[in-house]
Amino acid sequence: MTTIDAQALFASGPHSLRPGTPQRHIVRRGLPGLDGELALDMGLRSRRLVHTGRLQGQTAQEVADQLAAIEARIDGRTHLLADDRAGTFPRVLIESCEPTAIRRGRRFWCDYEIVYRQLP
Repeated sequence: MTTIDAQALFASGPHSLRPGTPQRHIVRRGLPGLDGELALDMGLRSRRLVHTGRLQGQTAQEVADQLAAIEARIDGRTHLLADDRAGTFPRVLIESCEPTAIRRGRRFWCDYEIVYRQLP
């Protein structure tokens, strides 16, 4: 189960976390008299993680409360994200949370997409 700051906010429905690869910033320079180029490693940069899933509840208010708990973490602070395969992602910012409208079937539900940015 995926958690953020050790809280299981996504446990009510299925979800998937797709971490991107860490990025390095490389500056390439060509110099007169040099065959090829000079590559300067400027260090690690952030990586993007995309989390999609569905929140479910017995009432529309229950789903809205789950969304509010997630949106409260869009605060500019870093968080600890842990996925269901024992992977941990420290220093994660929530960049955006895009939920669909709350719908009703057998239960109330809404789909969401959350974009995180993991800092180096």
